[in-house]
Amino acid sequence: MSKILVVDDEPQNCLLMEAFLKRCPQKPVTKSCYAGAQAVALVGSWKPDAIFIDLHMPGMDGIDTIKAIRAAGFTGRIIIVTADHRSENARLGSKAGANGFLAKPVDGRSICKTLE
Repeated sequence: MSKILVVDDEPQNCLLMEAFLKRCPQKPVTKSCYAGAQAVALVGSWKPDAIFIDLHMPGMDGIDTIKAIRAAGFTGRIIIVTADHRSENARLGSKAGANGFLAKPVDGRSICKTLE
């Protein structure tokens, strides 16, 4: 069973993502956090298989968080989930080490398909 970390500074977005993920055929175990520094710590202690991360967060933003997670040795999938649809964000995310990009609002099907 895979473990999925959801990172977003808005708790409601984390709850929604976790609800969508729990309905996926893979039935992953999920955990959420609300800041980049928390995400980096959880990657080291909880060892998720994949991460869904927002870009715009106070303090350490999504791009810096992705860089820190990759620098810590995480090799799993990182998917950016953001309402900021600019192609520049997808490019910066990819350069930082993200594997994919989903535009908010997201739906359960696209999340499950990305998880596959």
